Amino acid sequence: MRRINSAVYMVLLFLAPLYAGAQGAAITMDGLFDDWNGTLTTWNDANAPSSGVDLISMQVTNDQDHLFIKLELGAETDLLDDLTPHGIRLYIDGDNNAATGLAVQSGYGAELQIRFDTRTVTEYFGASSNVSWSTLDLVPLPTVTSTAFEIAIARNARPDGTNLLFTDSTIRLLFRETDGGDAMPDAGSVLAYTFDDAFQANTPVIPLTRMDPEAVRLTAWNVLGDGITDPALQGSYQRILSALAPDILGFSECVTSTPSQVKSRLDTWIPIGGDGWQVVKDDFDMVIASRWPILTTWTQLSRQFAALIDLPATHATDLLFTAAHLNCCTADATRQAQLDAYVQFVQDARAPGGVIDLPSGTPMVYAGDLNSVGWARQLITLATGDIQDNATYGPDGPMDWDGSGLERAPCRQNQARMAYTWRNNNSAYPSGMLDHLYYTDAVAELVGSFALRTASMSGSTLIASGLEPDDTSLASDHLPITADLALPMAGMDLVVRAFLDGPFVPGTGLMHDSLRTRTLIPTAEPYTGIGFERAGSGGETLEVPLLSLNGPDAIVDWVLVELRSAADPTVVLATAAGLVQRDGDVVAADASPALHFPSIPTPVHVAVRHRNHLGMMTAAPLAPLSGTMTVDFTDPATELYGTEPGVISNGTVRLWAGNALRDGVLRYAGLDNDRDRVLTRIGGVVPTNVVDGYLEEDLNCDGSVKYSGAGNDRDLILFGIGGSVPTSTRAEQLP
Repeated sequence: MRRINSAVYMVLLFLAPLYAGAQGAAITMDGLFDDWNGTLTTWNDANAPSSGVDLISMQVTNDQDHLFIKLELGAETDLLDDLTPHGIRLYIDGDNNAATGLAVQSGYGAELQIRFDTRTVTEYFGASSNVSWSTLDLVPLPTVTSTAFEIAIARNARPDGTNLLFTDSTIRLLFRETDGGDAMPDAGSVLAYTFDDAFQANTPVIPLTRMDPEAVRLTAWNVLGDGITDPALQGSYQRILSALAPDILGFSECVTSTPSQVKSRLDTWIPIGGDGWQVVKDDFDMVIASRWPILTTWTQLSRQFAALIDLPATHATDLLFTAAHLNCCTADATRQAQLDAYVQFVQDARAPGGVIDLPSGTPMVYAGDLNSVGWARQLITLATGDIQDNATYGPDGPMDWDGSGLERAPCRQNQARMAYTWRNNNSAYPSGMLDHLYYTDAVAELVGSFALRTASMSGSTLIASGLEPDDTSLASDHLPITADLALPMAGMDLVVRAFLDGPFVPGTGLMHDSLRTRTLIPTAEPYTGIGFERAGSGGETLEVPLLSLNGPDAIVDWVLVELRSAADPTVVLATAAGLVQRDGDVVAADASPALHFPSIPTPVHVAVRHRNHLGMMTAAPLAPLSGTMTVDFTDPATELYGTEPGVISNGTVRLWAGNALRDGVLRYAGLDNDRDRVLTRIGGVVPTNVVDGYLEEDLNCDGSVKYSGAGNDRDLILFGIGGSVPTSTRAEQLP
């Protein structure tokens, strides 16, 4: 028997129809289905035909603008073509009246038939006629083979230009697969759906401006027959490209447009100074333009054009950008061969020798009009590196530096829950998602991505962006897709010196290394585990040979170094855990003499912290460098933030010891004092007890917690608050 949920009824022909309300949902039309769930109106078909494609199930929902249908099939199918033979048709009874329209099955009078294999839409409001899919604003995704599809139809659709399709709040839906005779629902049942008009979906707006000013913005665009150099379209192109303000562009269908023509327009529309835009072209129709120098290009790939971009010195690497315009339509075998060849190219780039060598960790981006119709296998090859013709193109291989595949940037339209990137109202094909951008996410972080469609933008957003409603539809039948990627920054090496007062030995100028000699120092940094804020890093693990160092370079303990915002010093921008040596030098966990930080574009405060000492911070913001910078917290000449931020004696500055409670305040008496923490640790009764271990109450870092006697930890708290008035306190001088 079929399984149906409470929002759907089987309507037997001899009974009066029963209908139920439905649940609206904010479906994003992207072919991914993650926003469909079991609470939505669902029909499961249990009958399996002996031939043809098996109709498995459908779900139905709506928002204020669209009817949404999810269709599941028993085999991978090309819904919009005959690549995989099928006869799938959708019938819509839009007035909930079996006596009107086409009597396709008992209980149905369909005003509309959509035959997917031939992309034929037929209306039955009287004399039947074939109409364009555009009269429905029909969007079926994905445009490649799949076992599941989602379909959107406009609720205000007028298939014949006059009559509304949906004239009743309840409609009836029927799928039939004519090759094998399957139907959903079968004869004797009717699926009735009632629109949920109480549901109003919101569409989050994707801003055109960058959320991260340091991100690299890449745009790919099929400009439809040299549109970028068509004098009649210059206004639209200028407005669009000015609004997007990309750093790197990949254009296709620039068949007759020359690099100098494209450069001239970009230099006028998006002036960048200096020598202006760098523009190169392959031997057919693809153009790559960059704000930065283009070091090398590779043209041996069919309809794929690769260029190595020389990113600014603030970045750690260059960028390999490949613009693509794969063969169209039914050329499945050709597209597969093109992508097999690109996988081979990437494997060559990742290994020494061959036509291309890239340093490990170089970000790679692949973007453009991939004409992604037909077999989904082609996109799987691109993402995973699974070559189909290994005899010609060699072994499979990972597409990213960490051994994983490429990641696809989702390109939903900036003000609509639609992800199609191609639309031509005069075509026999409905809107499709043909354009894509893939990237190596092991070395690039996606900050934001979108497709720009001005027709779906609000008037206020258009005005604010300097755009007009028809700009994208006039410019091309493809939408420009854009992604902002945070790429590895060159960063800086920070040399830090600091003394901890707890283990400092007066008269020697050094700290003792008792934790090391007692083998108590953990191999993994302790700060993440005890609640210190970590920004952009964490989990550092020391190189064990560090613990074998003796003398002034012997390890004392872990410390945490922070870069804090100049505008708001409470904001921690980056952190790195290191190990302080007896002479105050802080080394990285990998034994490097400096801590490495990503490049920070604005001045920063530098702070050093310890798990049971009060932290210190530079008074003035320091301008970060792409290189090496030194901050010596032990030097009295270094200006520090706040009042008495550290102990000053013996010609050195040291972090105050005693913060056993780790609340940023030293207290010897009263509520939440540090002395009681020491007493509690040793048992709370016998003051001469001693407890060994790597413990926060071990304020002098000798590997033992003592409340009384020589070398006890309690006296450090008393010293920190002034030594005479036990109710005094000392606050950490960090904002």
